[in-house]
Amino acid sequence: MVALAAAAVAAGCAAVTERPLLEDPSAAWRARQSRLTSLNSWEIQGRISARSSTEGWQATVRWVRDGDRHDIDLWGPLGRGHVRLMQDRFGARLRDANNQTYWAATSQQLLFDTTGWRLPLDGLNYWVLGLPVPDTPGTQALDRSGRLKSLDQLGWQVRFLRYRRHGVYEFPSKLFIRRQANGTDAQPPDEGDSHGPLLEVRLVIERWSPVP
Repeated sequence: MVALAAAAVAAGCAAVTERPLLEDPSAAWRARQSRLTSLNSWEIQGRISARSSTEGWQATVRWVRDGDRHDIDLWGPLGRGHVRLMQDRFGARLRDANNQTYWAATSQQLLFDTTGWRLPLDGLNYWVLGLPVPDTPGTQALDRSGRLKSLDQLGWQVRFLRYRRHGVYEFPSKLFIRRQANGTDAQPPDEGDSHGPLLEVRLVIERWSPVP
């Protein structure tokens, strides 16, 4: 699978503009899920921004996943310089620009504890591939090419605005994510959240590559 992914990257990437309309998008979706579910080692680079009802920020992001290990680098969020989030089966830790280290059970919880921003990192782990979180309730809609068009899951509304081809794969290249006003993710959004129930996240993925 890694060799196939490497060949895909070597072939370059191109924006997906027009796709043939399928008679059975559901069958294409099942085949797509089967191909993508086995991908658990990858690297993405791009830009992320978040906005609440009172403030916002944007950052450059690099996310490397290698099985259970996640390294997420953010440059520029909240004026903090470089922030690195690391998570493995033992838990999560955050190192800030001053080399201070903080710990929590998950990266999503740790980012909230240290910044007050609750990003859906647990869900994004799958959404960046155009997949729902497995074994988790949700409502989804497909486009006419058998790809996720929208997804309501974990208290978030996800819109897959654009896909981009990387060799034999297609991945979302632009996502718009909005926290549901009456939804929940890891915890109720209004518990200790100074930013209130409104949160919008935009993610633009500029590069995808496999992890050897």
